[in-house]
Amino acid sequence: MQPRIARLNKIAPRRTRVQAALWVTELHGPARNAELEEQVRRWMAEDPQHAAAFELATEAWQRSGNIPAYLAYLPKRARPKASGKALAGMAILCAAIICAVYFLRDPTLVTGPGEQRTVELKDGTQVSLNTNSRVIVQYDERVRKLILESGEVLFNVIKHQPRPFVVVIGDQKVIAMGTSFVVRREESSRSAFAVILVEGRVAIEPISWPDVLPSVPATGLTLLNPGERLRFADGVSEKKDSPSIDRVTAWRRGQLIFDDTSLSEAAAEFNRYGSTKIAIDDPVLMKLRVGGVFAIGDPSSFAQAMANTYHLRTFNRGNTIVLTDKQTDSSNNISN
Repeated sequence: MQPRIARLNKIAPRRTRVQAALWVTELHGPARNAELEEQVRRWMAEDPQHAAAFELATEAWQRSGNIPAYLAYLPKRARPKASGKALAGMAILCAAIICAVYFLRDPTLVTGPGEQRTVELKDGTQVSLNTNSRVIVQYDERVRKLILESGEVLFNVIKHQPRPFVVVIGDQKVIAMGTSFVVRREESSRSAFAVILVEGRVAIEPISWPDVLPSVPATGLTLLNPGERLRFADGVSEKKDSPSIDRVTAWRRGQLIFDDTSLSEAAAEFNRYGSTKIAIDDPVLMKLRVGGVFAIGDPSSFAQAMANTYHLRTFNRGNTIVLTDKQTDSSNNISN
């Protein structure tokens, strides 16, 4: 636990963390107003450590069930003027609350629709989750293990560690040391997934095998080189390919990049993000080819670009944008 405490202390000095905790309790109390919010914004802008400490204090508040809420609900005129010792005691209490929640936080990492999140694990490894992803962290003294239950994740694994780094996907697993790679688990099938190696070295093998990075090929084992992708479907590996790394990681920049992609696949990618969906009303249109760079959060612009390119029409059906080549009644909000 000591290394974890050291990393927590590196985020900001104790005085800064205590001030952040006090700001959070004030913001969740009845005295919150525009002036208080502006004070907090100015304080956070003064130093990156302030912003980091505030983020940690906010996480602590949310996970603790608002433990220090009583601080905020004392009317200002009812608060006694605190002595130096009292302030020191309050500071220790706030710091203890933050530390306790930090150590006991849920080992499950989750993102919702349209949400992306990057988390640094206790060994320094960075885990970047794309939309609708769920990862369970199971580190122990022998192995650094994570279970990808759903979604898409970029792992930047810290180098020079004695324990192997293992990502479990169904009945398969990826083993790495100091490596950067992406794993995507398809929503359409629990057994379908893809591994893209950005840099370093990984092995994909059955979950029952030892958690050791192999040095020689073997039946059931696949070793990837940087830039290679391996897809699995129904427990069987498919042919390797080498997609553009810039394209497969574009989601980290808020983009979707298509290169000779079918319209149906492009629409499915957009449908992973947000509440507005894209539908295509004709199987023939689904086969149209798409290329270009598009903003993840703007399916309307994508649909309009496809309509302009292929002389289609769009209309809205609730939260769905429908692409069609048919004449449709004007009541359907046609857009040319």
